[in-house]
Amino acid sequence: MNLVYLKTIILGTIIGFIAGVQGNSGAVYILTGLLLLNIVKTQPQAAGISLFYSASTIFAAYQYYTKNKIDLSIVAVLITTSIIFSVIGAKVNPQIPPKYVSYSIALTTLLSSIYFFNRAIHE
Repeated sequence: MNLVYLKTIILGTIIGFIAGVQGNSGAVYILTGLLLLNIVKTQPQAAGISLFYSASTIFAAYQYYTKNKIDLSIVAVLITTSIIFSVIGAKVNPQIPPKYVSYSIALTTLLSSIYFFNRAIHE
């Protein structure tokens, strides 16, 4: 088996489980893993794969839905706005130096981490 596919299987297995447990798409983990494991060479490649990957989490979302944990009106608003602005973001991405895209990923991940650490401490 090709080493790239083996690393991809391992990445998908680990991140799929984490995404299901945490209730997130796992996209930022996939993006990071693709680059860290040298499965792809560039951030735009990883971003495109990560965006496609996010669609697979619909099956985990269904599990949350069956437990009445989802407000579909909020989902509708998020999907509508995300479709519009993810297309705009994908069109703008090639005009932004890769260094600044990496900074933005790092910053949003850091802020999210700080929020969840704080939340865990105060629960």
